[in-house]
Amino acid sequence: MKTLKAKIEKQVINDVPHRIYDIEVEASEKAPKNIAEDMLRQIAPDLEISPDLSQLKFDQVKDTILGSHVLYQQQFQGKPISGAWIRVDIDPKGKVYNILNDLVPEPVLKKTERMRANKTVSQQTAEAQLTADDVRALALKAVEPSSATAEQILSTELVYFPKDGIPVLAWKVIIDVNNPKAEWKIYFDAVTGGIIDKINILAYANGVGKVFDPNPVVALNDTGLKETSVIPATAYNDIVLNDIGTSGMLDGPFVNTKATNDRVKSPALKFNFTRNDRAFKEVMVYFHIDRAQRYIQALGFNNVLNTSISVNIDGTTDDNSFYSPSSKSLTFGTGGVDDAEDAEVILHEYGHAIQDNQVPGFGASKEAKAMGEGFGDYMSASFFSDKKSAGLKPTIANWDAVAYSGDEPPCLRRMDSNKKYPRDIVGEEHSDGEIWSACLWEIRAAIGRAAADKLIIAHHFLLSPRSGFQDAANALITTDGNLNQGRNERVLHDIFIKRGILPNPGRGNKRAGARYND
Repeated sequence: MKTLKAKIEKQVINDVPHRIYDIEVEASEKAPKNIAEDMLRQIAPDLEISPDLSQLKFDQVKDTILGSHVLYQQQFQGKPISGAWIRVDIDPKGKVYNILNDLVPEPVLKKTERMRANKTVSQQTAEAQLTADDVRALALKAVEPSSATAEQILSTELVYFPKDGIPVLAWKVIIDVNNPKAEWKIYFDAVTGGIIDKINILAYANGVGKVFDPNPVVALNDTGLKETSVIPATAYNDIVLNDIGTSGMLDGPFVNTKATNDRVKSPALKFNFTRNDRAFKEVMVYFHIDRAQRYIQALGFNNVLNTSISVNIDGTTDDNSFYSPSSKSLTFGTGGVDDAEDAEVILHEYGHAIQDNQVPGFGASKEAKAMGEGFGDYMSASFFSDKKSAGLKPTIANWDAVAYSGDEPPCLRRMDSNKKYPRDIVGEEHSDGEIWSACLWEIRAAIGRAAADKLIIAHHFLLSPRSGFQDAANALITTDGNLNQGRNERVLHDIFIKRGILPNPGRGNKRAGARYND
């Protein structure tokens, strides 16, 4: 860089820095926002943006155990550019140590201006901009054959969206649909109405579930159980439900069941049910999410989804469950074994909510979605590993899986996959997520549960919605340097090099998971 002594990784499309790290700069006693803006003005020539920062709209300062994270979104002609964000990471002493840049450089924005300027007045008139009503009608058509009504359109916004790297005027629509359940974010060309991008932003877990601690297969160490098995009393744990208040309903500081129809009420605050009672699922989602959040706080995080999340225990008859980024709620399915009966399914879905809270919109690329699934799997496996026999430890959702799995033991997925990147990438997030969860599982084995959980949750603060596997690997290494003075750097490098996520400098920067014909 010309204006700063630091290491950089460049954007894939534009020849400007994407990640700036190992920055040599003095600490400052100024407020984080002022520190960030001083830094941005200094490096504006390198980023190829206006030094007056007039195109950057301040979003927020988020304080975490890594310090302060100052976020800005880029505007063009008064409208936001989708995906164009920059974040400045500042340690607790006031030193900028990491910058993540996805802004569109000025030369590219000038191409957008020229595209409009080169059109004649008659062309501009003929290309009349679509109205919000026009685009709502297009959205309803675009989600067919799924069913949706106009009331299920959650938002419409006029933005600029990078099309082939050049921002074009577009309508962003978010629409909730049924049959199958999905929540689509669709970008339409504001003139032609053509679809530029379409992504399902619901985070899904495949499976069915049951809740004990974590489930009967683990509690009884019996992999021969069936969905129809009579579950003995020894599989149940007597537990304390913390802070449910005096309403008689399961409403607490970190979870509530307000999204559930006809929910249970007990003025005496006694919720002693078995799986034969529908209310049993309410108790299980409350207990397991509440306990998981308290564990996260015990690791040192005081602002990672430390609000009450709403849960619908049986909101779909599908053999599936999901987190909705729009409503910030969880919905569990009743196909097969009811999903809300398996604590590992519950924590997997809660993992999606955690990531969305740390990085709003996380999962905007295929690799990011895969990492979301991998983290959800890891969170479940790590949380319950100490309760499991050796053969069950690297597996999740063993009770959920008895209805469909032919594996021994039955499971939804495993943490000990031998998959490598990019050889085993298939483009399906749950399958590709096994690459990421296997890396996280190896980190846990190398440095221990608490240290790994803290490191893994913390590194999310350094990601963007579209981050890929290599971005996350580098973010984990940077986070370890911040939290642990880098004492696990070698371990992390070795794990990611072995999996092919980071190139191997000892082998000419080849990847371990490269395909032969690559």
